[in-house]
Amino acid sequence: MNTVSNGAALIRAVQYLRMSSENQRYSTENQQNAIAEYATRNGFHIVESYIDAAKSGLSLKGRKALQRLLSDTLAPQRDFDAILVLDVSRWGRFQNPDQAGYYEFLCRQAGVMVVYCGEPFGEEIVPINTIVKHLKRVMAGEFSRELSEKMSRAHLQQARLGFRQGGCLLYGFRRLLVDENRKPRQILNRGERKAISNDKVLVVPGPPEELAVIRRIFRLYVRDELSADRIAERLAKEGVKGYGDKPLSGPTVLEILHSGLCIGQMTYNVTTKKMQASSRRNPERLWTRFRAFDPIVPPALFSKAQERLARFRRRWTTDEVRAGLERLLMKKGRLSQAIINEDKNIPSASFIAERFGSLRDAYAAIGYAPPNALPFGMNGKCWSSKEILIGLQKLHQSKGYVSHHLIDKCLDLPASYSIRKRFGSMRNAMERAGLPVLSRSEVSRRIWQRRRAAGTDQCFLGVQWTDTALLRALRQLEKKHGYVSHKLVDQNGETPSTYYYTKRFGSLTKARELAGLPKRTPSEILQAALKRKREGKMLTQRRRFPEQRAHLRYRTDDLLFGLKKLARRKGRISAFLIDEDPGLPSALTLIRYFGSLHKAYQLAGLVRLDDKYPVRFGWPPGK
Repeated sequence: MNTVSNGAALIRAVQYLRMSSENQRYSTENQQNAIAEYATRNGFHIVESYIDAAKSGLSLKGRKALQRLLSDTLAPQRDFDAILVLDVSRWGRFQNPDQAGYYEFLCRQAGVMVVYCGEPFGEEIVPINTIVKHLKRVMAGEFSRELSEKMSRAHLQQARLGFRQGGCLLYGFRRLLVDENRKPRQILNRGERKAISNDKVLVVPGPPEELAVIRRIFRLYVRDELSADRIAERLAKEGVKGYGDKPLSGPTVLEILHSGLCIGQMTYNVTTKKMQASSRRNPERLWTRFRAFDPIVPPALFSKAQERLARFRRRWTTDEVRAGLERLLMKKGRLSQAIINEDKNIPSASFIAERFGSLRDAYAAIGYAPPNALPFGMNGKCWSSKEILIGLQKLHQSKGYVSHHLIDKCLDLPASYSIRKRFGSMRNAMERAGLPVLSRSEVSRRIWQRRRAAGTDQCFLGVQWTDTALLRALRQLEKKHGYVSHKLVDQNGETPSTYYYTKRFGSLTKARELAGLPKRTPSEILQAALKRKREGKMLTQRRRFPEQRAHLRYRTDDLLFGLKKLARRKGRISAFLIDEDPGLPSALTLIRYFGSLHKAYQLAGLVRLDDKYPVRFGWPPGK
């Protein structure tokens, strides 16, 4: 390569810097200085830096700078032709050396060379350079593996000496900082860390009031036989606070009940997680246990709590459940949900229903036929199926429609719950009565029409909103934030929800058009959202107000029928078209309901259109 002194044009290059906490000599400043010297000697001009600070080189996960560098390298338009890296280990300590070679191959295939400034091999691809480079990659990965083994042994040794090795601390306990002679220094608050490497951390009991709460949790669980959630609710009503001045939750109560700290026992090496792999539970013989302090809870009470917890952790086989039901039937003479839940020798009724499909299927598996219990409506009156069907017909004839609210107010019918229990669903009851069965979307549309006709559709949370006011609110949001999205409309606290805009205008997209806001393509919307995410301005999903409860008002068959109908009408289908269709919920709702849009398309019989790019789904050709 010609140098600057020879008068050749400088090669535009970018530098990639990575620093992990394993060795300070690899700081980004040291790397920059070494790369700058190499660039000056060899005719490179550095135009940009990609820096991954305090990031492990084991994988591409979490290394945002390297991900962005690879993306920029493969882009059609780029302003650099070389990537300067200090050495092979800064590029990555991948456990599979071929992974590092693959990323380098992608760059070279795109016309960008990867130059290792501190390595003995040059830029040419010759056999000796390839062998040395592969050997360096293996050595880099082996260094991380050996370091991981050394750190694991060191942590285990320190744990055997009684020192804490990190992780979240249980409610009711504190971390005590001690010197190398175990002389106490101070209690560490949440978020504080030791500053001197020779200092160690011990776990000690916390304030007496918190220890009293722990003892009470065990008494409520063992003696009163309350569940963890019921215990958490009782403590919350009494104002007991945990970390962050928040009430104790059910999972926190369960964690307290399981923890050996309550009897002064420290346990380490329960799980192992090495080299960014998934956490793996170790055999109990490998656990490290030792006495750290006097028990907080009497050992006998702790043992009884573990026995009760073990009953819930037991893995029941179908034969064991069936045998337990048979023993209970012989003992009680009959079975019911309450009888099953009261017995401690079999799992709960909900578990049995999930295992067999329903309680009736479980009864059938043991040859038990429960007596037919007639559903009762108001005033204990027993209703026959014929009376219910006649009542539904009369209600539809007088009101023009049938709803759960109308049924519950009608004195000539039992409660809607009783009707669903008798016929299986309200849809079955309507069909048996010869009444028209409407889809969920049609029901919602008629409800909106009745609300609009009654004048109640103009109000949202007690505020009167006209079309002009709604559109003006959208324009103000666009002016204030620079964009308008579903989450912004739902969470800004000044406008009605997206659902309300959809009821009024058909969709938020149509409302934007009526408000005179600039029209954006789906790709522009996605790019703007990704930019907000990078800047930390992305809104998270949350409730508009604490009492809000989200319910899906659609059935599976209605959703799939709506997708088919939309695909037939438009010739294709996408998330953008779904969001615009007033007869369907949002694409996000469908993703949460089915798991993914692709799964929903498969269930609806939609296929990928081969002649469409980018990828599009639609109705199968020829159908």
